[in-house]
Amino acid sequence: MTAASPPSRLFRYRSLAGAGWAREAEAMRNAYLWSPRFSQMNDPMEAFYELGGAGDQAVDRLLQTAGKSTADMYEMAKTVIDRLCLVSFSSTPVDLPLWAYYGGNFAGVCLEFDTDRLFVGDLQGESLVPVTYAETALPPLQLWELTSMEAVTGRLSRKRIEWAHEKEWRVLTGAEGPRHYIDEALVRVHLGPRIDKDHARQIRALFDGRPTEVVQGRVNGFSLGFELVQPPTAATRYTRVGSGTLDLDALLWSRDEFEAFLTVPVEQLVEELRRIAGQPNVDAVADCMVSVTRPALLVQVEQKLRNDRIVYERRYYDSRLQRLP
Repeated sequence: MTAASPPSRLFRYRSLAGAGWAREAEAMRNAYLWSPRFSQMNDPMEAFYELGGAGDQAVDRLLQTAGKSTADMYEMAKTVIDRLCLVSFSSTPVDLPLWAYYGGNFAGVCLEFDTDRLFVGDLQGESLVPVTYAETALPPLQLWELTSMEAVTGRLSRKRIEWAHEKEWRVLTGAEGPRHYIDEALVRVHLGPRIDKDHARQIRALFDGRPTEVVQGRVNGFSLGFELVQPPTAATRYTRVGSGTLDLDALLWSRDEFEAFLTVPVEQLVEELRRIAGQPNVDAVADCMVSVTRPALLVQVEQKLRNDRIVYERRYYDSRLQRLP
């Protein structure tokens, strides 16, 4: 995460035209986002950067005895940088140009994610950065800057000012391919006002059994609005991914310790643990303890993604069982 506070929701516009329908239906069904290379983006100036600085000649003289040069080091850096990939988001679901050229001319979808929950899955540990917009590129990366991820990221998250309406945030990833997320990360699917009726029907069926609501876009004059067409599935009807294992006797063996920390009855903790175990991807509530590193209650959760990978999540609570960052 960057110093700039990310939005609580992230939005991803997708076209369903042609082969897009099969591609996006598979991604929604298996709960993943595809991370492409920068070279596959529609902006030819995407991820523009240059290498080299005024002090290179002096460094070359020092490296000459070892048979090396700054050119060699820049080539190695270029190999690493050019392998980086991205997943792009907007911070609004009602940007009309985005619906036009990313949302299949208003016939596609816009996926709405809970930012915090999105980073529980395969994106755990990745960087979410805001795109900056300007009329000029940043100066070339100098040798000493190559050790600064912030300097590299600055080049990979800069676009011309004409794209500023996108309000883009992007995740920089280390490789091309799918990035799976837990079901509860996808809060809402916005159907475009021109979406094919069969596509809309299949999307509603796909999310029946998941904690995701579906809303339909409607055009009213010069306004685009959305109305609920399918609420999120009740927890008792979730289609499970993880087994939801919960052993309360093992987790609460030190009841006195929990009673000393909490200012609410332990029964509320029991209900919270049951609620967690009931979430669709939870494979097990693995541990519950009073943290030794901060004044908080720590619950450790194993989450199973739809590619069968297990990821680990730590949840912290205060003495009133309110979630902490």
